Amino acid sequence: MGKILVTGSSGFIGKKIVKKLDKFEIITDSNDSEHIDLQNREQVMKLDSADIVIHLGGKTPQSELKWSEYFDNNVIGTLNVLEYCIQKKVKKIIYVSSYVYGNPRYCPVDENHPINPHNAYTESKYLGERLCEFYCRRSDLNLIILRPFNIFGESMKDGFLITNLINSVKTGKKVTIVNKNSRRDFLHVDDFVDLIAKLIDRNFKFEVFNVGAGESHSFEEIIKKIEKTTSQKINADYEENKEIFIDDITSDISKIKNKIDWQPKIKFDEGLEKMLKS
Repeated sequence: MGKILVTGSSGFIGKKIVKKLDKFEIITDSNDSEHIDLQNREQVMKLDSADIVIHLGGKTPQSELKWSEYFDNNVIGTLNVLEYCIQKKVKKIIYVSSYVYGNPRYCPVDENHPINPHNAYTESKYLGERLCEFYCRRSDLNLIILRPFNIFGESMKDGFLITNLINSVKTGKKVTIVNKNSRRDFLHVDDFVDLIAKLIDRNFKFEVFNVGAGESHSFEEIIKKIEKTTSQKINADYEENKEIFIDDITSDISKIKNKIDWQPKIKFDEGLEKMLKS
């Protein structure tokens, strides 16, 4: 079997991918004693050669980060990974991007929707996509771009809607919910990892896929689900902010269903229950 490099291997999704692909020889960008800085090309080039790269590494949305930190990590890091791919003669890269469409003009959102990154994080991920496409078009490298809408599940980092709500249930601390009627598409991490494992054996020269559950839930609806499951009231304040209000973001996943024969298996309520029990 071929070798697979997983960047971001110590993260929420990366750890699960490494575990899922245990039949392969896995190269990671971090272990107990050392962490590779993807911004450092010399360090990246010292990694063992791989046949396939799953590129997850980079900065995720955090309120305290400066714009430049996203571009330094997510753009320069991706550039260095692509240089690694060319020099090591990698056959395929699976690039995990993000939702890059901004306030949608229509819903569900398909891959033909206009691109309009709405913050520094999504802009940095889209620039990473452009770099990947540039290298792919001019080399033998094959490329799959995944645009996950919202991934959730056990071991998810704090600071996101669902983890904030669960922490509020456990601690009683007040949580502020902005635009409670906003609806978002949530895919359980296990479904996402299963998809990536399925893509290991699929070959495309260049392909982009939206990844989600294909249905959305309002923030208020999620609060009620957690309260019902735990029989506890969440200590919440509600605010409205019209400047950042996006009514509904739902993914159109018909393309990936048709081309990959994949669809989510874990319902939102089931995934939420798993998080509450973990």
